[in-house]
Amino acid sequence: MYSIKDLERFSGIKAHTIRIWEKRYNLLQPDRTDTNIRYYNDDQLRTLLNICTLISNGVKISKINQLSELEIYTKIETLISSNSKDEKLNVFINRIIESGLTFNNQLLESTFSAATLRLGFYKCYRDVILPSLVKFGLLWGKSEMIPSQQHFISNFIKQKLFSAIDRLDLPNANAKTFLLFLPENEEHEIGLLFAYYIIKKAGHNVVYLGQNVPTADLESSIIQIEPDVLLLFLVRTTWHKDELTRLVELIVGNSQNAKTILCGKDSATKFVKENKFLLIANSIDDLEKIMQVV
Repeated sequence: MYSIKDLERFSGIKAHTIRIWEKRYNLLQPDRTDTNIRYYNDDQLRTLLNICTLISNGVKISKINQLSELEIYTKIETLISSNSKDEKLNVFINRIIESGLTFNNQLLESTFSAATLRLGFYKCYRDVILPSLVKFGLLWGKSEMIPSQQHFISNFIKQKLFSAIDRLDLPNANAKTFLLFLPENEEHEIGLLFAYYIIKKAGHNVVYLGQNVPTADLESSIIQIEPDVLLLFLVRTTWHKDELTRLVELIVGNSQNAKTILCGKDSATKFVKENKFLLIANSIDDLEKIMQVV
């Protein structure tokens, strides 16, 4: 069940507007708790996402109110299959959210395929998957989804990333070696996997250690692998300044003069400062720029 604040987060429509639509158009009919608090089910969330999709494509709410559920579905299917260059990305984002919350694997597969066909894999991730993850709350480890929903959507996206990585060409003969990992107690590896995709696509060699790598193991791994660049992601929001400073000092101190790229939200990476051995990426664009100079 979802609160009106959940609907606001997933749809981008303010709670006040949702209440007005309920009263004026009877578009949603929420149930109420004993204390008169609204709550919504999957069907009502799906209805709201479909409404938002049509509104973002220029259909007025007064017109949507006159459409049957089948007519709404048909219009959205037309938008999904359209070859128009006018990219209304909310069509895909809302479908990803709906399928993730309702465990609809068929809808998730078809939406991802349509978005990839229209946009290409890189742009699909950046402009569809990434905003969906932000709305899910999965990107920075503050998800309010139930664990099974988290696993469903996360594993789907990881499968697609691994598949895309496998299809890329092998590294160049003179390629640099990047060592990718999540530090201890970090488990959300979707961002790290996309960095893997970007780096391998650029022709470099990647040694991927994955999630929750013990700090004690890093020094020996770095000595054995001799990477040119180390890259790690910070996802969880509970990093303390002193804890992060010690981790970064340990990694940079054992890096054998390799450069280290620290990726993550600004609220975490602000605790450390860049230097000639440590570069910070707070976005995909930042990482792309760094890739041009390392």
